[in-house]
Amino acid sequence: MIYILAFIVLIGVIVFVHELGHYLAARSVGVGVERFSIGMPPNFVDFTKTKKGLIIDIYFFVLKNGKVKWQKIYSTTLSSFNTPSETIFTIGLLPLGGYVKMKGILDESMDSEFKGEKDELESKNALQKIWVMSAGVIMNLILTFFVFTLIGNLQGDTKIENPNTTIDYIVPDQPAYNAGLQVGDSFIAIEGANVDSWYEAVGQIEKYPNETITISFNRQGETLNKQVTLGARPDLTSGRVDREVGALGISKNQVPVELSFTESLVYGLKETKWAMTLMTSSLKMIFQGNVSRDEVGSVIMIGDMAGQAAQAGLVPFLFLMALISVNLAYINILPIPGLDGGHIALILVESLLGRKLSVKTRIRIQSVGMFILLSLMVFLLLNDIIRVLF
Repeated sequence: MIYILAFIVLIGVIVFVHELGHYLAARSVGVGVERFSIGMPPNFVDFTKTKKGLIIDIYFFVLKNGKVKWQKIYSTTLSSFNTPSETIFTIGLLPLGGYVKMKGILDESMDSEFKGEKDELESKNALQKIWVMSAGVIMNLILTFFVFTLIGNLQGDTKIENPNTTIDYIVPDQPAYNAGLQVGDSFIAIEGANVDSWYEAVGQIEKYPNETITISFNRQGETLNKQVTLGARPDLTSGRVDREVGALGISKNQVPVELSFTESLVYGLKETKWAMTLMTSSLKMIFQGNVSRDEVGSVIMIGDMAGQAAQAGLVPFLFLMALISVNLAYINILPIPGLDGGHIALILVESLLGRKLSVKTRIRIQSVGMFILLSLMVFLLLNDIIRVLF
C-alpha cells in the first residue's frame, strides 16, 4: 500500500505543479481554460463553480441493464462557494498524469475547430503561446529548486572535516587498496603536479581514468612513489554521467553542517543546477544509445522507486521528487508532437514561415507524435514487466 500511496503523492504533486503552470500562464494572457485535470480519464470527481455554489459530481462504475457503465453516482452543491468559473476542476481515476484543456488549442484531444475568439490560444501571438506552453516546464524547475531548498533546510549539508591531502579511508579491492596505499598517507604530487589540498588531489586523479599514474606521498615522514592504475567512474559529482573520471577508491571524513535559510536557497540552486546537468547528460547518453534497457523504465519503475524512497524517509522521498520533476521538465520540452516542446516547435515553424499550418497538417503531425509517445510507453511498460518477471 505504501508503494501505491507514495506513487500517487509523488506523481500528483509533480503533475499538479506542471499543469498549474499552464493554467496560470493561460489565464495571464487571457486564454480560457475549460478543464483542469489531475489524473487521466475517466473523470472520477468534477468540481464546477457556479453562481449557485460549488457542484461536486462523483462518477464510478454502475451495473445497469446487465451492462457496466461509468456514470455519475453522487452530486452535491456547496452554496457557500458561489463564485462562478468557466473551468471544471477534475480528479481523474488514473493517477498517471493530467492536462489543462484550453480554448482554441490543437492538442492530444485532436480538437480541430477554432472560432477565432479572443480567449482562444490560437488568437494569441507567438510569444504568448510559447509562454503558455513552456510554463509547465518552468514550474517543474521551480518545484525542483523548492524541494532541494527544503532538503537543505531539513538535513543540512556535509563538508570535509579537514581538507588536507591525508587519506582517511580506503575502499577495499579498489586501486588505492591494491596499490598498497594506507590510511594516513598524505599526497605530495600526482603525475608530477604538486597538490596542497584534498580538492587538488581529487582533481588531478579524475584527469586519468583507467590510466597508470605516478603518485608521490608522505608516509610517516618518508617520501614514497608508486605507480597506480586507476579505475573509472561516471562523473556523478558534477552530474556529467556521460563522461568518466579517474577513481582511486579513497575518501575523507565528512561532518554535517546546518544551513541557514539563505544557505538553503544557495544549496537548492546548486542542487537544481546539478540535477539539470545530470538530466542533460543522461538524455545525451540515451540518444547516443549508451543506456541499457535495465536503466530505463515506466510508471512501474517510478512506483517502485517511490515506495522504496518513502520507506527510507522524507528526505530520500523529496530527493526522488526533485529528480522526477526535473526529468518531467526535460522530457516535456523535447520537440516531439504531443509534448509541450512539440507545440513550441510548431509555433516556431509557423513564425518562420509567416503563416499558420493547416489544421489537417497539424493533426497529422500530432498523430505521428502521439504514435511515438504511445509506442515508447508500451516499450517501457513491457521492459518493466520483463524485468519484474524474469
